[in-house]
Amino acid sequence: MNTILLDYQPKPRQHLYCRSSIQVLYTTAWTTPMEDAWKLNSAACGPNELRHGGAGNVLREHHRLFKAARAEPLPNDFGHFDVILVALELGLREAIAQGIDYLEVEGHNVHAIAVVFDDKATLTPSKSSIAHKCRKLVRAFKCVKFHPVTEFANRAAIKLAEMATDEAGMQHWIIQPPPEIATILIEDMTGYWHGLF
Repeated sequence: MNTILLDYQPKPRQHLYCRSSIQVLYTTAWTTPMEDAWKLNSAACGPNELRHGGAGNVLREHHRLFKAARAEPLPNDFGHFDVILVALELGLREAIAQGIDYLEVEGHNVHAIAVVFDDKATLTPSKSSIAHKCRKLVRAFKCVKFHPVTEFANRAAIKLAEMATDEAGMQHWIIQPPPEIATILIEDMTGYWHGLF
């Protein structure tokens, strides 16, 4: 028997600091998942006239260590919402391949997470098929927590999805993250400053 949860807590943190005429925002994106759980961040870029779609997924374990990532181009016949669901499906498949029992899924598209959660949602046949695949994959875990987050807490997966739009084939990393997201992963944990103008 598996458990599926939807939870909006804990929230990634942003703090605004003002001094004189300078305003800066300090952001900490990492939130610790359930005990013994790995965290999957998933994102997608929709296709347009200039590029195909892309899916990006990052897996980290409970103590923040990078475990795996993938950036995968997606066909142009997918709509924007379809690519979000396909990205989630690919991320769930990667988590299963890594042998994870407890998983926390973070994404910045609340509607896609809700569709996977609600098996009675009214969807087009193509979206319904992908959502059904995701629901079936979720059953492979002992416990899955879906955790909607804002885009600033999903930057690494978004970067991989953007990278995938320029690739001809899937890229896969194990243990060592690609340099394009290494700084983002560190900043997720330690926090980062950025100015507001």
